[in-house]
Amino acid sequence: MKKIIAFTLPLVILMSGCGNKEEKKEEALIARVSTAQSVEQLYHPVLVYSGTVQANKEANLGATLPGKIEKMYCSPGATVQKGTLLAELSGELLTQTIVEHDALQKDFDRISRLKDKGSVSQMEFDHLKARLDASDAKVEMMKKNTQVIAPFNGTIVDIFVHEGENFSLVPSIDAQNISINAGILKLMQLNPIKVNIEVSEKDLTKIKIGQTANVQLDAYPGKMITGKINYIKPVLSSSSRTATVEVELSNPGNLLKPGMYANVKIELPATNGVFIPVSSIFRQPGTSNDFIYTVVDGKARKLQIRQLQTQNEMVLVEGLSSGTQVVTIGKAKLSEGSVVEIHNK
Repeated sequence: MKKIIAFTLPLVILMSGCGNKEEKKEEALIARVSTAQSVEQLYHPVLVYSGTVQANKEANLGATLPGKIEKMYCSPGATVQKGTLLAELSGELLTQTIVEHDALQKDFDRISRLKDKGSVSQMEFDHLKARLDASDAKVEMMKKNTQVIAPFNGTIVDIFVHEGENFSLVPSIDAQNISINAGILKLMQLNPIKVNIEVSEKDLTKIKIGQTANVQLDAYPGKMITGKINYIKPVLSSSSRTATVEVELSNPGNLLKPGMYANVKIELPATNGVFIPVSSIFRQPGTSNDFIYTVVDGKARKLQIRQLQTQNEMVLVEGLSSGTQVVTIGKAKLSEGSVVEIHNK
C-alpha cells in the first residue's frame, strides 16, 4: 500500500504541472485590448478640391489688319479702364479715308443748302447722303483696324509687339514659357479673380451658384479667403466625368496672381455620421488601405474602412453602424479571429 501511494503522488503532481502549463498557454493566446464604441454625431460635410487661380477675364488684343506699331500708350503692369486707347498702328489708309470723308461732308453740306432752295433733286441728295454714310462706316472700320481699345477694365500683363515693330496676324512662339502669343498685348481683369476646380458628377448636385467656398493658397499659409461659386459648367468632360466650377474671389491690391495653386473647401449643410477614434485606425504596410478591428463575440474582426473627414480626434467613416466596438489599444497583437479580452479603464 505504501508503494502504491509513493508512485501515485508524483503522478498527481506531474498532471497538475501539465494543467498549469496548458492554462498559461491558453492565457497567452488571449489578446488584451482596449476598445471604444463608434458614435453617431452631427457634422458639416466638406468637399475639398485643388485648383488654379485664373484671371476673371483675359484677352489677347490686336488689330484686324497687319501693320507697324506707331504708338504704344501703355506699359506692362498698367491698370486701364474700358475704352482706353492702348496702341495705334500706322494710319496711312485711315488718313486717306478721313480726307475722302471730309470732302464728301463738304459736298453734302453744299447740296443740302441747294436742296433747300429747290436747285437739287431729291435723287441727287439721296445719292450723296448714301455715299457719306458709307464713308462714315469706312472711317470707323479703319479706326478699329489701326487702334487697340481696352474692351474691359484690367491690367496689362504682357506686350508682344513694341513700338516700331510690325504686327502680323501670324502668332509668335514664346520659347521661354512654351506658349503661343497672338495679338499685340495681353489684358487681364484681376479683381475680382477666380479659381477653377473640377467637380465629379456625384458631387455636382451638392453645390449651387452663390454657395460660399473657402480658399487657401500656398503663397499665403494660414490665410483663409472666402469666395462664392459664380459658374458651373453645364456639360461634363467625357473622359474625367467632371465639370468645371468657378469660385470668384475679391482681390484688392492684386495679391492673388493667376497660376497660383489653391485648395478649395465647400461646406455643406449639417448632417449625421458615424465617427470612430483616430487611434483605432491602422494602415496596411505598403498600401493606402485603412483598417480597424472590431470585437464580435469575443473575437477580433478585421474591417477595411474609408476615412471621409476628421473632426477633433474622431474620424468620420463610411459603412459602419453606431455602437460598434472598435479596438483602440492592442491592434498590433491582433489578426483575424484572435480571441480578445477587453480591459477598458
